[in-house]
Amino acid sequence: MIAAGVYEWLKAFHVLMAVVWVGGAIMLQVLAVRTMRANDPKRLRMFAGEIEFVGTRIFMPASLILVILGVVMVIDRWAFDQFWIIAAIGMFAFSFVSGAFYLGPQTAKLKKLYETEGTDAAGAPVLIRKLFVVSRVELVLLVLIVFDMVLKPGSGA
Repeated sequence: MIAAGVYEWLKAFHVLMAVVWVGGAIMLQVLAVRTMRANDPKRLRMFAGEIEFVGTRIFMPASLILVILGVVMVIDRWAFDQFWIIAAIGMFAFSFVSGAFYLGPQTAKLKKLYETEGTDAAGAPVLIRKLFVVSRVELVLLVLIVFDMVLKPGSGA
């Protein structure tokens, strides 16, 4: 069993990674709405590049650290057969799969589109709208995971 003080530090870093990931995703959605409303192709291209940077260099490491710490804490104090843990793992898995197999490749496609066709790439706005829709679904799941982690439904905690 992990010492109480160590467990609390693990939990603190787990929560910090959740704040980085979920808070960052909320902020990106706010900026996405503002960027789309501005209807400025140069701003849209720049924002697309920022999303790619944040996704690969901030969200991916934060989410992996979050999951590793979560697994360690579950092994120590909880059980993988509890509903709230199964629900969180399922929602995380969806987020991971959509990020790895849709958002990542589509963002790379968008980057290539801008590189080959320039700032006024014809298909860019449509692709960006699709990316924003998927990322909003992901954001809803991330918020649900936060509620799941705090409320721990079915655990009696």
